[in-house]
Amino acid sequence: MKDMRHENVNPFLGFFHDCGVFAIVTEFCSRGSLEDLLFNEDVKLDWMFKSSLLLDLIKGMKYLHLRGVSHSRLKSRNCVVDGRFVLKVTDFGYNEVLEAQRFPYVEPTPEELLWTAPEILRNGFPGLHGSFTGDVYSFAIIMQEVVVRAPPFCMLDLPAAEIIEKIRKPPPLCRPVVSPDYAPMECIQLMKQCWNEQPEKRPPFEEIFDQFKNINKGRKTNIIDSMLRMLEQYSSNLEELIRERTEELEIEKRDEIASLLSHTAAPKPSH
Repeated sequence: MKDMRHENVNPFLGFFHDCGVFAIVTEFCSRGSLEDLLFNEDVKLDWMFKSSLLLDLIKGMKYLHLRGVSHSRLKSRNCVVDGRFVLKVTDFGYNEVLEAQRFPYVEPTPEELLWTAPEILRNGFPGLHGSFTGDVYSFAIIMQEVVVRAPPFCMLDLPAAEIIEKIRKPPPLCRPVVSPDYAPMECIQLMKQCWNEQPEKRPPFEEIFDQFKNINKGRKTNIIDSMLRMLEQYSSNLEELIRERTEELEIEKRDEIASLLSHTAAPKPSH
């Protein structure tokens, strides 16, 4: 895990184990998780910006798979975004660490399993062991989150437990429904390939990378423009926050001064 070094992989720095707390230490990414970014209504995400985040994810996963590492827990909250809006894959190898430390298996909640491939859901310990094709399925569900900017399977309006049961036991096939209004048709077709019911029919990340690059061919300048717009927006939001906080501090200071003056002006009690 320590040897994994790539711009789109969050570096593993070590373990923390003290006072009954066991944790994995990784690099801090100031923008939080991809899930946080998608839920932040103050952040405007156009298609070009969404596609640059997805391309980062594809490059990170392609790197891990080429080195024989299956993530097995891939979801939007396990993708973090740094201060430069670069997405990095994190939490890979986590299950192997837990097994090595002999932590007991705890079945994830239905909400945690929404990214899990059907064939993995059907085995006895979902969420414990993954596969390369399972990671591709998880990526497709993240694609739906980014494209629609909403939680997995949100358009079905069903409880997570019911969705998991439907995925486990088709027919009918249970998948998110994404309108072509949200992204280029080639992107939606790629997403559908990646969540194919038959694992062997899902494309590997090398192929996903080539297909995705072709979808955005000749649009690199637009991605840069989009990034600049985002940074300008963040900077104006920050300026507004500073202005509001400065005003609050000035009011607090005035109140403190007024309070001090009133105490100073008050007549001293006679003895």
